[in-house]
This record gives sequence, structure tokens and C-alpha cells, in this order.
Amino acid sequence: MDYIKSYNNSDSIISNIPHNTQFLLLGESTHGTKQFYEIRSNITKQLIQYNDFNIILFETDWLNLYNVNQYINSNNISQDTNISDILNIKKFPIWMWKNNIIIELIEWIKNYNMLYSKKTYILGIDCYLLIESFKHIISILEIIDIHLSNTLKKDLHFIFEYNNTQSFMNDIIIGKLKHYDAYCENYFQQLLSIIQNKFDLYHKTSHTHNIDYITLISLEQSCEVLINSYEYFKKQFLEPPGSNASWNTRDQHMITTLMRLNNKFTDSKFIIWAHNSHIGDSTATSNGGLDFSQNDTWNLGQMSRVMFPNVYIIGFGTYLGTVTAASQWGAKEQEYILNKPIEDSIEDIMYKLTTHKNLKNSIINLNDCKDIVPFNQKKKQRMIGVIYNPDNELNSHYITSTLVLHYDLYVFIMNTNSLKNLC
Repeated sequence: MDYIKSYNNSDSIISNIPHNTQFLLLGESTHGTKQFYEIRSNITKQLIQYNDFNIILFETDWLNLYNVNQYINSNNISQDTNISDILNIKKFPIWMWKNNIIIELIEWIKNYNMLYSKKTYILGIDCYLLIESFKHIISILEIIDIHLSNTLKKDLHFIFEYNNTQSFMNDIIIGKLKHYDAYCENYFQQLLSIIQNKFDLYHKTSHTHNIDYITLISLEQSCEVLINSYEYFKKQFLEPPGSNASWNTRDQHMITTLMRLNNKFTDSKFIIWAHNSHIGDSTATSNGGLDFSQNDTWNLGQMSRVMFPNVYIIGFGTYLGTVTAASQWGAKEQEYILNKPIEDSIEDIMYKLTTHKNLKNSIINLNDCKDIVPFNQKKKQRMIGVIYNPDNELNSHYITSTLVLHYDLYVFIMNTNSLKNLC
């Protein structure tokens, strides 16, 4: 069992990451575990400082982190600024980003950026905030393209009465805006094309408008959010039970975002924080696939491996402890005690192997285990998102996957603690 190594600190993980890695995907088996955040934060800092990684992507909306980038790349912001206020996250699940570990990482990156010319950015890769993104587009166009801004205000005037995406999409699908459905879908696509065609012109004139490069990218990215948020919520409402269509839309948005940033920020290296279900290669799972012919899922990890040559994927798991989650979407978060993993699951197997070697925590380099049972076999693996249903854990929180195909490295922390919300 030499393939089971002791996890002591982040160096235990970093030493396994190939030097030529450009895209590092860091997972988590829950959305509410303190240790996963701490380890990923430590890895991120070291790779920024010593390995030239400079784009950090989180599983949240672009606009949630837009002000954070202004903060970490500005020397003019007061030292008394409250970072929790800068994090533009007011909706569920707040604990994922408004916590001490994220706040401390933001401060660290700001201090780092003050010392080095190559700047580091923190950006979001999700697509929930349609209404907020539309208003953001208008605010930028009012500065750099007033004619286009006025055109949008006229052509999409009906959007301004909405303050949240859910209300808008409800009226599009079943309410008073149903006759605007195809119109909006086509208009959003055309708007992205217009912005892309004008991007170089905007860039040339940006200095006269006091607009920085990240704001121009934000303009284009927000158009992408309009398109994919619209598609996501439509599919979520219309798709039959068990469909993976809306899931695939989100992950397609994530890979499109990654491709755009790779194009805009040449010679950059990326670290992506997201759930194991997003960063693990979905072709390793029982419901993964290459197309939608059998309602297959695809995800960021799978598409990253296809699109880019130097991708490294690290999954994280735990055995026992506590976790922060909610009983349903939008409910108040609470601390849950994790159930003992089911027999012969990955977590159960890793627990037995780790304790057999008298290790506290462990890592396994899966690229060295292609022919080793049970890691080359399909096994159950626990996945807990922002919602936890401990009374029906097997049906709600387990997938079936082949671990050696799912990740490049797997980190197993025996006992973990819940992530604490600042609010």
C-alpha cells in the first residue's frame, strides 16, 4: 500500500502537482467543510507566490467577485474597508464565500498584488445572476457606448421592473412576458456578438473613459451570463424529473468562461475552486457521457481535460465530522453531523486503508493506481452540496465513479469541521 501517503500539510499535495500544470482544479466533497477551504487556500497562496498562478476562479457568479477585484488591484481603497461588504454576495449560500478563510485569502492576495507587477485576479464562473448582469452591462455601456446603452434600455425596457432573476424568468416562462421568450433569447445572443465585435475598439478607447481591462472582460462575460442564466432557468423549469440539461448548461458556462479568460489573459495559470461534482471528470461516473443522447451529464473537469493539455484535478473527501449546509434551497444554514459513510464506499475504503497505515489523513496519487483495486473499479462516493439530507443520504448524496478516472489526486481528511458563516 505504498500508494497511500500521509497528508501532513499543503506541501504534501503541491509536491504531486506537475510543474507544467496550467489549470489546477481543486474540489471538495461538501460545500461546508472548513478543512477543505483551509487546504485550498494554502495551496493557492503557495502557487501564486512560487509557481506564477494568477487567475483564481470560484464556483460563484462573476458579479459576486467583481468588487473584490477592484479591491485587490487598487491602491486607493481605504484600509478601513470591510471586505465582507465588498463581497457582493447577499443570497444563499452566503457561508460559502462570507467566511474568515475567504476574507483572509482576499487580504493576502491584495497584499501580494501591492508587491508584484503581475497581478492576481479572483473571478466567478457561475451563471445565476441574469438581472444583476444586465444592469451591470448597462452601467458599463453608459460610460463607453452610450448609443448601445440607450438601445438596450429601449429594446429591453421590460427588464428594468425586475430586481431578481427568479421573478423575471417566472414571467418569461409562465407569466406576462411569455411573448418575449424567443425575443430575449435571440437578443442576448446578438448582444454578445456586438460586444465581442466591439471589444478591441472599447479596449483602444478605455483609457479615455477610465475603464480597466477587467471591466471590459466583465462586460463581455456578463453578456455570456445573460445567455446561460436564461437557458439554465428555462431548462430547470421545463425539463422532466431526472434531466441533466440545466446542470450541463452551468458547466458549459464554466468551461466557456475558462476559455475566454485563457484567451484574454495570455500566459496565465488558473486555479479553480469548485465541488467535486464539477471538477471531477464526469466520464468516470455512471451517468457521465460525451453527449446528451442518453441524458448524460458532462462537467468542467471532463471538458477541461478535452480542451486543455495541462490540467490537474484534485478531489477531496472526508469520513466523519460536521458540515455546514441547509435543509433546502434558500433555508438558513445549520451545522450537521455527518453520517458514517456506507460500506465499501470510497470514504469507507480510504478510512480503512488510512487507519491500517496508522495515518491521520492521507493522499493518493491516482495516476500511479490505474491497475490497483478498488480504485480502478466503480465505487460509491459521497457528494454533499449546499443541501444535506442525512435521513436519505444514499439516494441524495452518493454517486458511482471510478476514482482513478475521476481525479489525478485524492485527498482524504479523516475528521472535518463545519465552515462558519460571518453573518
